[in-house]
Amino acid sequence: MSESPDPRENNFDFLRFLAASAVVFGHSFWLSGRGATEPLRLLTGSYDTADIAVHVFFVMSGFLIAASWLNSRNPIEFFGKRALRIFPALCIAILLTVLVVGPLATRWPLDEYWSDGQTLRYLSNIALLTQFHLPGVFVDNPFPDTVNGSVWTLPYEVMMYVSVLLLGVLKLFGRSTALLGLALLIGTHFYLMPTFDLQSDLLRKFTRLGVFFYSGVVLYLYRKHIPWTWKAAVLLLVANLVGARTEYWPLLHALTLPYLVIYLAHLKIPRLSGFGKAGDFSYGIYIFSFPLQQLIMYWSGGSLPLLPFMALGFAASLCAAMLSWHLIEAPALALKRYLPRARRTSETVVAATLNR
Repeated sequence: MSESPDPRENNFDFLRFLAASAVVFGHSFWLSGRGATEPLRLLTGSYDTADIAVHVFFVMSGFLIAASWLNSRNPIEFFGKRALRIFPALCIAILLTVLVVGPLATRWPLDEYWSDGQTLRYLSNIALLTQFHLPGVFVDNPFPDTVNGSVWTLPYEVMMYVSVLLLGVLKLFGRSTALLGLALLIGTHFYLMPTFDLQSDLLRKFTRLGVFFYSGVVLYLYRKHIPWTWKAAVLLLVANLVGARTEYWPLLHALTLPYLVIYLAHLKIPRLSGFGKAGDFSYGIYIFSFPLQQLIMYWSGGSLPLLPFMALGFAASLCAAMLSWHLIEAPALALKRYLPRARRTSETVVAATLNR
């Protein structure tokens, strides 16, 4: 690998697909009632497969969003691109869940299902106000009541986008600010919260995911000054594995995973750089998989063996993701050409920002 990542050839599409697939396989253990046997949770004593996959997503997101901001002509263009990526497919996923999955799986009479206020409240997921329940849906599943457990990360993802946008508009987005922000997130999550027994779930999730997102931001801003070598990657991987099941592993994981992700994203592996030519199915897999897996488990009466459940859940999720990409996501992304194209007021914003 070269001293700095080549922006033209990368494996981000493959890693996103791999992370989304890992979410499906990790959730399979919990949704089938076998969460206690989830392999990575047993190995690490902390995070499971889906958790780590989400961390990978946030590292890549931080890296790419930093680049997006510095290459955007104005804030509207920046946030418009993010909105077109997230909301069209999310709207369809939530609507299909309410209109199709709910009626198929509810234990309630349909007139009661439609008239219950929770059915309407579930639509607030479109506005990133997380709701997990629909009336009478999946109440007897091994992992009961939760209709789509994946949507909880989306508000935090958008919070990260907003933080970059605000820093950029205030002309504070740069190396020193990103480093300071990362240090504050690490200090809050790994020191202040346990020391002072802070019980805020919102703060815990925000700081946890923020650590990985802003690690990606920092790695982008310092990408030309970081030695990207296989020796460093192996050393960090060994440190990560050796520290597993110790009380320090979550911090060690946060300090080592980001470098490994970005290193792998730019490692020259034949054909992987063109992995996404057929489409980017990762987001569709992520947002459609959970309710589809729950529906499969519901139809099986909760008795489907793990491996067939994994295979069926992944196949159904991939099919939904392919349809979502071709019918919803790609057409929505094509609308980017209509976003405002006016340049920022200063042509030196990028250079000044990077030098901060």
